[in-house]
Amino acid sequence: KILVPMVDIAMLMVTCSLLQDLLTPEKFEVLEYWFIFCFTASCGFCLCEVDGVDYRKNFSNWWKNEMKTIKYPSKGTIFEYFVKETRLEEWSAAVEEIAYSSDTPMGDVTVPTSETVAMTYIMKSLINMNHSIMLIGLAGCGKTQSCLGLLRKLPPDTFMFYAMNMSFYTDSSLLQAMMENPLEKKAGKLYAPPGKLQLIYFIDDLNMPALDKYNTQSAIELMKEKQDYSHWWDRAKISVKDIGNTQYITCMNPTAGSFIVNPRLQRHFWTCAVPFPDQSSLLVIYQTFMKGHFERLPFKASVVENVSGIIKAALSLHSNVVSSFRKTAANFHYEFNIRHMSGIFSGLLSAKPAEFSDGEKLVLLWIHESERVYGDRLVSVQDLKKYRGLAAELSKKMFGKYNFQKFFQEKNPEPLVFAPFSKGI
Repeated sequence: KILVPMVDIAMLMVTCSLLQDLLTPEKFEVLEYWFIFCFTASCGFCLCEVDGVDYRKNFSNWWKNEMKTIKYPSKGTIFEYFVKETRLEEWSAAVEEIAYSSDTPMGDVTVPTSETVAMTYIMKSLINMNHSIMLIGLAGCGKTQSCLGLLRKLPPDTFMFYAMNMSFYTDSSLLQAMMENPLEKKAGKLYAPPGKLQLIYFIDDLNMPALDKYNTQSAIELMKEKQDYSHWWDRAKISVKDIGNTQYITCMNPTAGSFIVNPRLQRHFWTCAVPFPDQSSLLVIYQTFMKGHFERLPFKASVVENVSGIIKAALSLHSNVVSSFRKTAANFHYEFNIRHMSGIFSGLLSAKPAEFSDGEKLVLLWIHESERVYGDRLVSVQDLKKYRGLAAELSKKMFGKYNFQKFFQEKNPEPLVFAPFSKGI
């Protein structure tokens, strides 16, 4: 099950691009391994879980049963392995720990997990081959963060990137004006980025522009013209402008906007479906952020020992909220994703050692942040009561040594408010 229309030639083009970049003469001895790695990456990464069926896992099981030349380990899916020298190695072995400092905003840091490491490896290879990339996935699954994390790490003497967001009102003239911003005039009618840099246009929300009466999007047609012919037209002089040294990385949510884009543009891209990170990946991500704050700064031991419990409690509460409050026509904003969880943790990272001298106060801060993020989105007293019941049950289960009943009791509960403009944080 593929969320966007794919054509066979696009998958073959990606396979060829990956082989051209990754294959070196010394790797010819294990050519089959590299071919299978490139082929499964080009065909399988566009699959995802739809309506409870994991099509990527189904593809992996089919591949293991049908293709016996290269034996994959029985553990996990074929997408969890890469070729290292003459054997298959798990991506988890290639994940590097990063040292995080809470002086840097969470949004500027991409914590590597096995999924993001695999995706980044393939994206880097395709960028080297000037092959366009498209990440698709639901809101808040980390598409934009993964792209920005990769783009910021590219060598600045070779690459530069220019980020753009599309909206309902983006048309071809507005997009062309934005895309011409980082370009400068070279010889004749050639326009290119400064010096010998390769410019990557990072375009978010690709499918958001409005459809016209012919069911097309002029902004998408402009991108297709540039991709097919490496030029667009000067609208004032009615003359051709050749565009050099540019390529695309795009993201889109296939459940929003026009859902899909013109397949004639789509065929130029390697399409990768980005799933929501699993519990183990989320644990790694938020442990990195929390340790970078609470173990780096001089917090007391009683505060630090509660950190791991708060991370697990936050992940459990998020799962409970997602399953308890479903999106409906009346409550269409009941959509809770990683952005909301990150909002809670960024609130926790504002804690200062001088203000938080005991562990109980940190747990109270987590309860407060959770209610501000989840509770304030709920529209009825009944839903809020249900949420507070979930939070009370979880805080009692995870932090039984403290008594939080006074904050959750039905009659006259004590107000629990932290504010940066008072002495709270």
